Amino acid sequence: MQRIGIMGGTFDPVHNGHLLIAENACEQLSLDEVRFIPTGRSPHKQGKSITDATHRLHMVEIAIADNPAFISDDRELRSDTLSYSYITLENMQKEFPEDRLFFIMGGDSLRDFKTWYHPERICACAALVAAIRDDCDHAHLMRYANELKQLYQADIRLIKTPNLSVASSELRDRVAKGQTIRYQVPDGVRHYIMEHQLYQAEVPDQVFAKGQSNDE
Repeated sequence: MQRIGIMGGTFDPVHNGHLLIAENACEQLSLDEVRFIPTGRSPHKQGKSITDATHRLHMVEIAIADNPAFISDDRELRSDTLSYSYITLENMQKEFPEDRLFFIMGGDSLRDFKTWYHPERICACAALVAAIRDDCDHAHLMRYANELKQLYQADIRLIKTPNLSVASSELRDRVAKGQTIRYQVPDGVRHYIMEHQLYQAEVPDQVFAKGQSNDE
């Protein structure tokens, strides 16, 4: 039996915070692999601009290339329907019937988990893995965890992860302003963003050129 971690997200762009959470999950839960699944059509992002799926998948592939335990999985990008976590997990449960699934998320996601579509079906497929930082309110997280256990008979694992405050939205904003994102994303991802001029549309070319020079 394999222990498979599942890490979903828009990954627009993937950053070091994502990688650190996945690595800690591998270590603390003895996972055999972690599958990074970029969101296709997210129900939470309707009406918002999202970078083309090909770019987001390539950035994930670049970011995880040096870790044999990390796998890119494009199943949601190949689907024409909205990407709901319960559908992805149910499909994976059918694909890997003998294996144990661990659905990895940030600690703050526990707070909103009841508002997700069919949370009971998610819990029926996988253990919930919530990454907690040193600056998190542990008492509140435990309260949410206990509530979910009672509501959905959820198997919830809390893993410790170092404080690393990185958000994809902030990275996009920094790139648009010509500011450095060095040390916040893997170098290969940073070079890919600059090469393909992602997140640049709203700034003049000369600002991008200056930002690229500073970031190199």
